Amino acid sequence: MLIALYARVSTDRQEENGLSIPDQLRQMRSWAERNGHVVVQEFVEHGATATDDKRPELQRMMSEASLNPAPFQAVVVHSLSRFFRDLVMGAMYQKTLKKSGVELVSITQQTGNDPSGEMQRQIFMLFDEYQSKEIAKHTLRGMNENARQGYFNGSNAPFGYKTVDAGQTGTRGRIKKRLAINPAEAEIVRKIFTLYVHGENAPRIGMKEIASTLNQRGIYMRGKKWRVQKVYEVLSSTTYCGLHVFNKLDSKTRKIKDEAEWVKVPVPVIVEQDLFDAATRLRAANTPKMCAPRRETSPTLLTGLLKCGCCGTSMIIVTGKGGRYRYYKCTARMSKGNTACPSGNIPADKLDGLVLDAFRQKVCTPEHIAEIVKTLSRELAKKGGEEKPRLKQLEAELKEVEQAQNRLLDAIEQGIVERDFISDRARQHSAKKQSILLELAGLKRKQQMPLGVITPKRLEAVTRVLRDRLTASTAYSRAYLKAVLSEIRVKGREMVISGANSSLVALVANGGNIVAGEVPSFIPCWRPLRDLNPCSHRERDGLGVSG
Repeated sequence: MLIALYARVSTDRQEENGLSIPDQLRQMRSWAERNGHVVVQEFVEHGATATDDKRPELQRMMSEASLNPAPFQAVVVHSLSRFFRDLVMGAMYQKTLKKSGVELVSITQQTGNDPSGEMQRQIFMLFDEYQSKEIAKHTLRGMNENARQGYFNGSNAPFGYKTVDAGQTGTRGRIKKRLAINPAEAEIVRKIFTLYVHGENAPRIGMKEIASTLNQRGIYMRGKKWRVQKVYEVLSSTTYCGLHVFNKLDSKTRKIKDEAEWVKVPVPVIVEQDLFDAATRLRAANTPKMCAPRRETSPTLLTGLLKCGCCGTSMIIVTGKGGRYRYYKCTARMSKGNTACPSGNIPADKLDGLVLDAFRQKVCTPEHIAEIVKTLSRELAKKGGEEKPRLKQLEAELKEVEQAQNRLLDAIEQGIVERDFISDRARQHSAKKQSILLELAGLKRKQQMPLGVITPKRLEAVTRVLRDRLTASTAYSRAYLKAVLSEIRVKGREMVISGANSSLVALVANGGNIVAGEVPSFIPCWRPLRDLNPCSHRERDGLGVSG
């Protein structure tokens, strides 16, 4: 009989435990020779799990078996666990082979082709699947405990860190590792956070521009060019502010597990908590739900803010006469034709100037902002202490953790227990304390509205400076508009500007400096009665709408 051999190992550890590829092939070739079979093909799979079918050699073998006629009459494996450790998938692939007239044969678990033999194979596969799940469960439990003790699971440290020997030996004789700062990489991580939050000699830049800037300067990520996804991973990882999270993702589904299953491990800090929090607020504010598409990356003053008042779609820049003229045009007219929306093309330079004039003359005025401050003060007084119960609960939990830490220190000082004996417990207390402090800081920031610092004198000074600055379509003007505006709607000869009260107040309270993370959502709250920011008759007539 013509046969094909299929050999597989999932890890290097299986090589060490006598399940090496050469050993499997040797035994199968010997079995074929003893039984008078001819080996016509060999399929070898290195480092592939048997719990799924994402295996190149398996797929190539199945493709060969589907030919008519098939080049072999049987697929031979060392044991059925080399074929599959999943009963359903194993049975399905075995059925596919059978349809092509190809048998599945195990040299160590031989069964017949009758119904009882089929049942035996299913029992073997069921036990293989159970064993695989049990091994995975115990392995994960051991890795979780390893992480709780402050050790690092894995071979590649996160960017910005390196692994160092911890001086402890694991159950298999391997030296345990801890994370330590890699000075050169850590400096790049700090640079990424600084560029994202503060910028460099200009307003802050987005993730795409950060990746481009680093690549242009020849600053790579371990030899590979930066991509937006990698910049995002750096900005979103709590590891850099001192809390590495293990067991966050399900290895099969890649879905985030319940937070109760996470293991939080304190590690050396690369980025200060305030800077990390600022970057987190900015990422949240610039998501598609909160920030219009292309708002962060476009050099055009109003792209991402401008909406058509007729159909509600975005308005983008179009050019005419070889680029000499620039207009804002409704995207509905762009994609469906000029008959899709009655709006017209608006000269970009003229509209940019009108928006800046309206922003300076109607929004950045002491009278308008003073009224907003009064409104927010009344809202805060009404809201009262809705978050006080949670604050008290967190403060009580923090006190309990600190008391537990003090008791551990007392026990060490009195010689009741050895320091090494309770080091794991101390790390758990430290991680819990950091988690409580993070939530406390977030709640307290919500309560600390900077209304008290906005005096009439400060209000007059800041608004005067803003009115002087915002006179031309520049990167600085765009940064200010983006920080406080949520939407600009144009319909006919009317322009309506909307924004969030809290963002404008934060800008004034910070002395006119853009506050990281204070980018408003698309909830217009400046004109609840539509009586504050409509453009004047002169501005409406000056839009210069063209067909």
